[in-house]
Amino acid sequence: MRTLAALLMVALIIIPIQASAANGGMWEDAREGILGGTLGGISLSLSGNTTDSSISMDVIDLPTVIEVYTATWCTSCVTTEHTLDEAIGDADVTRIHYHRHKFEVEDPFGSNGTEERWESIYGTASTSVGGAPRLAPTTVFDGERLHLGTTSKSDSLQSDFSASLAIGPSHVYDGSMSLSAIESEGVTEFSWDITTMIYNCADGCPIETRTAWLLFVEGSASFPDGSNGIGDYIHVLHDAVPLDGPIGSTVIDVPPAWDGDDMSAVLLVDWSLEPSPPEPGIVGKIIPAPSVAILVCMLAALVPRRRSTILH
Repeated sequence: MRTLAALLMVALIIIPIQASAANGGMWEDAREGILGGTLGGISLSLSGNTTDSSISMDVIDLPTVIEVYTATWCTSCVTTEHTLDEAIGDADVTRIHYHRHKFEVEDPFGSNGTEERWESIYGTASTSVGGAPRLAPTTVFDGERLHLGTTSKSDSLQSDFSASLAIGPSHVYDGSMSLSAIESEGVTEFSWDITTMIYNCADGCPIETRTAWLLFVEGSASFPDGSNGIGDYIHVLHDAVPLDGPIGSTVIDVPPAWDGDDMSAVLLVDWSLEPSPPEPGIVGKIIPAPSVAILVCMLAALVPRRRSTILH
């Protein structure tokens, strides 16, 4: 009976731990030490014939945001980006490709603004996992799940990406967000509003922070001299501008497209949560996971002991 009890206790303790490890084992946390992510992905075309446009979307309908760090010389990026295409299929996503800019000798895309956004948000996690804040290839889903390099953590890289895509964002926002642009005499004024986003919580709501960004993304840019042979680079991020406050308007110089006329403005929101302080007189307690030593002691206590026979 004691042996059966021991086995049941081990199962109750180990199974949840194994399930958690299996779920999180396909990616790394994109924001080390921070509970947060990225949502949005609503975009406005800034083609030459667009002078006045706007878009509003409910949070529940927002596409998955996929951010990729790449470079025109990165041959392994070809593998990850093709695999990402296969994993996405027909899913509704907004892809944003950051190109290496700092200390770069080949890649003509990217800017100080794109590098600063990546490093400020994902640099710590990237350094912890790979040893540097900017590593190509890196793929991030919903600003939460980071995949570094081409080595899979499951049976294939496509399975890793598909699992990360399927799990979706962890936020509980409702409401909507909006973006508009008015161009006049070569000047573009952008207006945004994320105050209509609502964080759903009951008691003990966390402290919530939101930061809006406007990203300028070119649909396709041709660079035949890229040594990885892609030639036409897609979803090219040219600049990333932090916006002042959850609602407002400002004039921003739109970066010129590398070629063609397929620049878009994309509104993203970085969100983060901090636990609310406990009410006076209430002390929260966290029960730590049992260590191996504790498990061994628990099992030892349950194992039946042999009785000693004393011969006279």
